[in-house]
Amino acid sequence: MGKYVLFGAGEYGKSCLELLGENKVKCFVDNDPKKQGTYVENIRVLSCEEMIKEIVDEQVVITVAKPYYEQIKQQLEKLGIRRIKSYKEIQIEITKKKLLLREDYVIRYDKTIRWIKIHSVQEKGIINNTGKTISYPEVTGYYIPSLIRWGYRDLAEQYANWLMDIQKADGSWYDTDDQSAYIFDSAQILKGLLAIWDIHPDKKRVEKAIRDGADWILSCMTPEGRLVTPDETCWGNDEDTCSELIHTYCLSPIIEAGKRLENDEYIQKAHLSLEYYKRCYKNKILNFSLLSHFYAYVVEAMLDLGEVDMARQAMKNIEKYQKTSGAVPAYNNVDWVCSTGLFQLSLIWFRLGDEEHGNKAFEYACKLQNESGGWFGSYISEDDSEETNTYFPNQEISWANKYFLDALYYKNLCQFQNTASIFCNEISEDDGRYKVIKNVIEGNDQKSSLNILDLGCGKGRYLKRLVVDFPKNSYYAVDLSTNVMKYFSELTGVEKQQGNLTNIPYANDSFDIVYTCEALEHAVDTERAISEMARVTKTGGTIVVVDKNKEMYGYFDIGDWEQWFDEHELTQIMKEYCSEVHVEKQISFDDNEANGLFYAWIGTVK
Repeated sequence: MGKYVLFGAGEYGKSCLELLGENKVKCFVDNDPKKQGTYVENIRVLSCEEMIKEIVDEQVVITVAKPYYEQIKQQLEKLGIRRIKSYKEIQIEITKKKLLLREDYVIRYDKTIRWIKIHSVQEKGIINNTGKTISYPEVTGYYIPSLIRWGYRDLAEQYANWLMDIQKADGSWYDTDDQSAYIFDSAQILKGLLAIWDIHPDKKRVEKAIRDGADWILSCMTPEGRLVTPDETCWGNDEDTCSELIHTYCLSPIIEAGKRLENDEYIQKAHLSLEYYKRCYKNKILNFSLLSHFYAYVVEAMLDLGEVDMARQAMKNIEKYQKTSGAVPAYNNVDWVCSTGLFQLSLIWFRLGDEEHGNKAFEYACKLQNESGGWFGSYISEDDSEETNTYFPNQEISWANKYFLDALYYKNLCQFQNTASIFCNEISEDDGRYKVIKNVIEGNDQKSSLNILDLGCGKGRYLKRLVVDFPKNSYYAVDLSTNVMKYFSELTGVEKQQGNLTNIPYANDSFDIVYTCEALEHAVDTERAISEMARVTKTGGTIVVVDKNKEMYGYFDIGDWEQWFDEHELTQIMKEYCSEVHVEKQISFDDNEANGLFYAWIGTVK
């Protein structure tokens, strides 16, 4: 590729030089005599006359402010120069090239979900691993909150029904082979049942299963708070791999059950148990002492139980084991890695607000994904191929996919919590995006109050205008980030809830209008998000998506998980849930005229 000539040696020219690199720029050109003959970095600034003598067939990029662009373009065309582009066009070209080279993490998510669906046993749960393809009660249990969070309620309900079917008369649950009762397994199943309780059609059955399970677990507790499981065969004999310390990961569902069932004894006994394990195992909690998978159970348990300082100190100690690549070894004395342990450690870092270490671990683990969409339990180190990895080295384990989903959720949450301040506070009443929402509301019957949900509300900039323009309606706001919603805490008459596009915290048929503006692009699972929007919208109600058109890909740089939308593809997805869908294309934004960047998809729910 030939070099570029940059016409304009000011601020825009310098920015373009940074974008392209010195080795791609032949010279600068400027009409200002004071700049001619000088250098920008190591690139000489020529006059227009000197440029004519120098260039052969180079691409000329006009790097000046917008008001001067046409003037410079006409000047160049009079000189017979035809290969002319604006700085904005070059920005888009470069961004597109970068995006093509960027790893497509959405494909990783899609592969992960496909693996889960394939390895879910009909009318039962998720398999143990690809070497043991029968349903695993424990993992099936703690999959349920993850599935609900990502919009797979039907599969979560299937899992819950099977788990209630196989619960033993004493309230316990057994291992994969149905040989013995386990406290740990039973507690993870409680997590799933607690997550689905409010949305399950048979709430009384779920409540009984939770109560019976919690009673059985606490029947295994000693007076000092130790949880003694009837059998430890599945754990193996190596205390450096797995320890009863993982029972700390069983305490948060007992506390939640106590709150939901108004049983103070559950809460008191769970806290008694926590104090026992902190007292007897403090050194093991604070220092990398087990297989990373099991150790992460313990550290996440500290977070769940409010022991944030202990969790933070433990992760500070883990930092010294993390390599530049992002890898954290499976044990404190090996190089090979445990896939699920990496995802678990990354989600803990994310929950602590540490994007740097979390992203490194997460991205490393993502790269290990098999083409099938699953992960082996462990992988050899890139630094020591002579080592032998021993944790399910040749079997894909179902819990790796679960913790990928959890880590991804907390990665997104961490990012939005940490960047809450950068989101826009206001939107003009003349902005085309706001006009779309306003027109939809005006098109509805204004005689009665409407229930309207802003999904992915950010700082509430649409709501701030709507409550003034249509004061008699009832307004609701949902966003992943609680930090961002604090920016409109003073706005009265708006109910705010933490949630995400694939798990909207409202009942079926709650709203007349649900709109989402520049939020679907962050949802990862577009189809599940549209399904959720339709679920909470009344039949005949309206869902609105205002977002970016895929044909304008490259207009802005985007995040690893961000998606822009093809007009036809998103329309087809919405038609699964809507009787009719139409698309509006002429939408202005900020101070820009409509240019095809923003589209609005508007559907009437079936």
